[in-house]
Amino acid sequence: MKRTLRISAGVLAGLGVLVAGTWILTRTIGTPSQTLYQGKSLFYWSEQLTNKDAGASNNAAAVLYSQIIPHLTNEISSTAKDSKLRMALVNQLNELPGVQVYYDTADHRRTQAALDLASFGPKAKSAAPVLLAALKRGDDALYRPVARALAGIQADPDTVIPVLIGCLVDGDGHGRPDVVEALAQYGSRAKAAVPTLVKLLKDRSSKEIVRAVPRALRRIDPTAAAAAAAAGPAQ
Repeated sequence: MKRTLRISAGVLAGLGVLVAGTWILTRTIGTPSQTLYQGKSLFYWSEQLTNKDAGASNNAAAVLYSQIIPHLTNEISSTAKDSKLRMALVNQLNELPGVQVYYDTADHRRTQAALDLASFGPKAKSAAPVLLAALKRGDDALYRPVARALAGIQADPDTVIPVLIGCLVDGDGHGRPDVVEALAQYGSRAKAAVPTLVKLLKDRSSKEIVRAVPRALRRIDPTAAAAAAAAGPAQ
């Protein structure tokens, strides 16, 4: 009987160690489902920026400039890659009953950071240099969200437009719809992009690009858009 009790106690202790070890692992290798700033979500601070109470909106602006923008730009600037071992551990743990480890990949964190900056509009203009550097880095995963962010914050056109034009076409010669749409947001200030956009009227690589290019031309240079339309459908 005593031996049975000792064995049972040992098994229970082992199970306890296993459960505790699994719990620690889930907290160590996972990532938070969202980042909080002073205990509040990004959405909360975004809402507070438009609060009619000056104290609340000023406090939100202080958090935006001192915490949120630095955090998001650091994410975008990061060139970190996901550890294969860490990813394998996450997958293995998630196969255990009752275990769910949340893990946000590095590419997704950078993408989401750019989109989060875009949501703040012109208030996030100070992030423009980091966003431009990300475009120049040539990271395929970032062209879409960064172009959206630059358009959303309406960063300086003299600096941004040449970089966007340089990213209009990918390595296969196809247009990038989100870069096209970002240029469209600058209207007539993006006229330098017209020659490339006219060439992209022939691009049939995706429905997105087929819709985006004519729309952008109409916003940037209606005369050029009309001339291209008069010349007939692109072959």
